[in-house]
Order: sequence, then structure tokens, then C-alpha cells
Amino acid sequence: MLYTKPYFDPHDAAEIHDLVDRVVLGTLITPHKGGLAISHPVFMMDRARNCLVSHVAANNSHADLIRNGLPSVAVLMDRGSYISSSWYPAAPARDSAPTWNFMVVHIHGTPVLMSQAQTARHLHDLVRHMEEGREDPWQLGELGPGGLERRLPNIVGYELPIARVEARFKLGQDERRRDMVAAEHRLRQAGKDGLAKIMSRYCPVEPE
Repeated sequence: MLYTKPYFDPHDAAEIHDLVDRVVLGTLITPHKGGLAISHPVFMMDRARNCLVSHVAANNSHADLIRNGLPSVAVLMDRGSYISSSWYPAAPARDSAPTWNFMVVHIHGTPVLMSQAQTARHLHDLVRHMEEGREDPWQLGELGPGGLERRLPNIVGYELPIARVEARFKLGQDERRRDMVAAEHRLRQAGKDGLAKIMSRYCPVEPE
């Protein structure tokens, strides 16, 4: 069970989906008789079907657990950032402790194997997603004739229909507004505009 507090819950499911799209690389955890299998695959969010789509190497021992449909948990967490108390206004006092702001989601479900055709579509979607916005983006077809077909037997594609979600978006909701506004400014100066923008949506609104 993920430790959290009500005010750290994201506003809606779309924010969780956005986190998956942004982070992509996650951790897959599958309990089994021998202990825990832990892998680090990439994930795509299928919003229409409410599931994650992913793949692992066929020779990864985790693949057998996926084939057997053992319940699993996918964890995706952004890098976040250290929030220094040195950023807070000194008047009347900068007496709040430093912290780390971050977003994490635990997605529980039972994996379902995909066909090779479905896996190929997933890989095309994944490459398009990762290449979006690049100059002269690479395409999977550039592997050449038979390039993907030759690799598919070595890949196990699977879906993780979402049964339960635990999320913690710790973005300063429990801090003083003036401190978080100052932190957002410092993050923008450091080129972390994405985190600053999300923090601004969660910034405390109550007057001090």
C-alpha cells in the first residue's frame, strides 16, 4: 500500500495518464513463489482501454511470470526535484524544512499476453511517441525488410489492464504558498519548467 495523504491525490485520471506518457520507463514488480521479480520496461498508456501496454525480452525470466498471468504492479515515478529552504523568502522567517517534490503512480493489474501483431503495433506506437517533436524522426520501418519480424520472436508484448491505482503527487500542497511560489520560480530558472507548471496547479491557495 502506497503511503499518501488525501491532498497528495491527483485531481483526475488524466493526470495519471499524462505521468505515464511523460515518464515511460518504469518498474514492473511481480510476486511469485520464489520471491519478487523486478524488471524495468517501458510503458505506454492506452487511455481508451484503460490499460498499460509494454514488453520485455523473451529470455527475461520475468516473461514466464507474465505468460502465466501473475498479478503485478507497475511503478512509474518522475525525477521530481529537491526543494531547498534557501529558496524560501527570509521574511518573516524561512523556517520550513527542505523537501523533495515528486509524482509517483502504482498501477496494479494482471498481465495479458499480446499477439506478435499487437506487439508490433505497440512498438510502432512507442517509437512514434518517443520520436515526436524530433527533427527527422526515426521510424521502425528503417530497420529494413524483415528487421522487425526477425526481432519479434525475442520480445514478449503484454497489456496490464488497470485494476487499481495508487498515486502520490507531492507538490507542496502542505507547504506555505509563498514558499512554493518561490520554489516554482527557482525551478523555472533551473530549466525545470514542467515541474514548476504542475506545482502551480497544486499550490496552496489559502492565505497564510
